[in-house]
Amino acid sequence: MKYLVQIIRVLVGCLFIFSGVVKAIDPLGTSYKMHDYFSAFAATGWPAFWHMMDTFSISISVIMIVLEMIAGFALLIGWSNRFTVWLLFLMTLFFTVLTGFTYLSGFCPNALFAFFSVALVTLIIVTACKWHTTHGKKIAAFTALVLLVYVGLIAGTDNLLTCAFDKTKMKVTDCGCFGDFIKLQPYQTFWKDIVLDVLIFILVIGVAQIQPLFKNRTTTLLTVCFAVISLLFSFSNYLWGLPIVDFRPYKIGNNIRELRVAQKPAITDFVFIYKNTKTQQEKEFKMDELGNITDEYEFVDRKEKILDPGIPAKIDGFFISDTDNDLTDSLLSDPDYSFMVVAYHLSETDLEVFKRSIVPLSNKVQQAGFAFYCVYGADMNADPLRHELQAAFPFYTSDETPLKTIVRSNPGLVLLKNGVVVNMWHKYDIPSFETLQTNYLSK
Repeated sequence: MKYLVQIIRVLVGCLFIFSGVVKAIDPLGTSYKMHDYFSAFAATGWPAFWHMMDTFSISISVIMIVLEMIAGFALLIGWSNRFTVWLLFLMTLFFTVLTGFTYLSGFCPNALFAFFSVALVTLIIVTACKWHTTHGKKIAAFTALVLLVYVGLIAGTDNLLTCAFDKTKMKVTDCGCFGDFIKLQPYQTFWKDIVLDVLIFILVIGVAQIQPLFKNRTTTLLTVCFAVISLLFSFSNYLWGLPIVDFRPYKIGNNIRELRVAQKPAITDFVFIYKNTKTQQEKEFKMDELGNITDEYEFVDRKEKILDPGIPAKIDGFFISDTDNDLTDSLLSDPDYSFMVVAYHLSETDLEVFKRSIVPLSNKVQQAGFAFYCVYGADMNADPLRHELQAAFPFYTSDETPLKTIVRSNPGLVLLKNGVVVNMWHKYDIPSFETLQTNYLSK
């Protein structure tokens, strides 16, 4: 037991630090994922509460990220073992609920599923609390029995999950557990958290085997220092500048125009669904099989079936348009340098940055003969703001989601050449025209 606990201690501690660091590189990306969850929760009930929570999504994101890193570090050095292990246990159960909501919503779970899930999580927590008591083993046996019933109901009947898995039914398609660094399928993240639950439960019952690496005062000092560094690192990647590492498809050096094209087109075909009037069973027929249908079948539906998903484009849903035309290809095909200001929420953008940096820069850039334009998420009419700023450059619209992905700043500036991202800047780092001319435009 002693050696098992030490192995799990190192594995879990390193995993939590790694998970926290890759998200701390891009805290805004995690906050956008929290926004997706809050929107999905709002659709199921208590919309006012979840919309209120959404206003704190970036704060919640940073707190969660920093807690992950602190908990992993504290476990490794042995600071306040019982508190740390329980914090990890509750955090993992919380993550399991989120990833379960992500994945299992594709199965159409009903109210009974929600009841069993809450009951099971409660029993697991009670078991962990009571493990060392006289009745701990009996409680654990009861929890195991409930778990078996729960799994049996899911696997053997339609009592809890009332339809076959359909990816399009999932409320949130990606949990963002490792940010944009590692993209896991929803089922992979769910089962990963189930395994973590088991491992950390072993740490809970074997917490006495965890010994601190240093004296109490030293471990406390190290933990506090690590917490401060983690917090500052998170701030540096969104509040004061862009992420130190870019894992997104719009990173510097990538060709947006090329990445919008599927590497291998999907192959689809239409299938026709007919129901046997005698047996009430439904059957799918291909186009060339329609002539074989007998009178005992009646038409139900027609749907498109994916025969080969192919390899989709790495950039999907990004477009630039004015009121009448799609300008994406023409703007991304500019053989010369062009400047794109990105403001995914124009109503919430930093106007002082526009007045102080962007508008003066645009005047010089346009006088030098280079294209300069702003792309925003169509959340408002840009004309009044454009007149207020006395901006001579055009404002185009796009979808909010890709704009959030392009640059983690509102506003941010992107330098393009023939569709290639040459550089990008945070709103507090907008360069002067002279700097641009020296480093780019004169070359």
